[in-house]
Amino acid sequence: MVPTGVVLSPDNFAVVTSEHLDNIETHLSDSLRLEHHLALPISVRSEDTDIIVVKELVPNPCPICRHPLKFLRELIDRFEKENTNLIRCPLGHHYSGTMKIYHLNIFQQSERAELENNLSECPACRSKKIQYLSPSDMFCLDCDWDSGMVARYRT
Repeated sequence: MVPTGVVLSPDNFAVVTSEHLDNIETHLSDSLRLEHHLALPISVRSEDTDIIVVKELVPNPCPICRHPLKFLRELIDRFEKENTNLIRCPLGHHYSGTMKIYHLNIFQQSERAELENNLSECPACRSKKIQYLSPSDMFCLDCDWDSGMVARYRT
């Protein structure tokens, strides 16, 4: 998955630019400075805001040779511009694929993530051996419990 853009509300745009761009002096506008800082296109609007647009090509890795796709931004751009649904793997294989687009909320934290962040014992076996992969992704080292993580690829 590759982030391809950020959409901010006018209020949050002002907050982000004031927090991150105060020490960067240049002749560019605030939106261009933020785009350069984040290396992503920024848009400011009043509806459907405060999201990061993330795109993914599926299947990845190549179903023919099992090589993972590289240069995902360029592949996604090419996939969007062409009228075919063919993906080209690093070894030159062409196969049918799709692009998934996700809108991830930037500022909203779920109650579940806050509760899980404070989890210190396994709800299944009461073991204290909880391994965190992120604030919301964790698993128990003593049993098969996890926080609902989904395997990304099967080998």
